[in-house]
Amino acid sequence: MTRLWSEGSPITVTADDAGRPLRFTWQGQPHLVNEVTRRWRINLDWWRQRTWRDYFKLTTESGLLVIVYHDLQEHQWYLQRLYD
Repeated sequence: MTRLWSEGSPITVTADDAGRPLRFTWQGQPHLVNEVTRRWRINLDWWRQRTWRDYFKLTTESGLLVIVYHDLQEHQWYLQRLYD
């Protein structure tokens, strides 16, 4: 089962100097990042309302597989997808 939040669920992230998440807190629970398996950037609709985000597909030490993104305009992190 996959849970998807189209606009994302806000999270708190600690990232390294390159912007990769090292740990995040979601619903009051801390999660340590085990591995970032993929990273990509989107820059859409710059002529209307810009969407500029860095996405990360990652695994946690507790075994979660998630997609998180960093909104580069608002400087806010979100959990977008959780794979069960």
